[in-house]
Amino acid sequence: MANAQSGTAGSVVFMTGGTATVGAIGEWSLNIEHSPVETTSFGEAWKDYIPSIRGFTGSFSGNHDQSDTQQTALRNSALGGSAIALRLYDSPTHYWSIGTAYITGHSPGISNEGKAETSFDFQGAKTLSYT
Repeated sequence: MANAQSGTAGSVVFMTGGTATVGAIGEWSLNIEHSPVETTSFGEAWKDYIPSIRGFTGSFSGNHDQSDTQQTALRNSALGGSAIALRLYDSPTHYWSIGTAYITGHSPGISNEGKAETSFDFQGAKTLSYT
């Protein structure tokens, strides 16, 4: 039987300059990429590959909170182009550790019929690990 878990245990933690949860975030996603290199030779019946460069991108979004220090720091990182570090938690004890990333998009928004929302996209640099 599968060990399903609730998304309510998730969080985004801003690790640059300390350890603090980004407030009001309700979802995150991570996309891990790998581009193997083909090494097939003449006469082979099946394609052959070797490992190559890996990469990752991701995003997170939630309610915009002007008073949240971490949202402010992320916005400033997007404006200044500075590197950040993050942890994406999927349970209280398990997380993806992102040592270096860059904010590639920040999309705040509001409508007269809804609430203020924000989203951040990031491009990972170097390594990614899971604890």
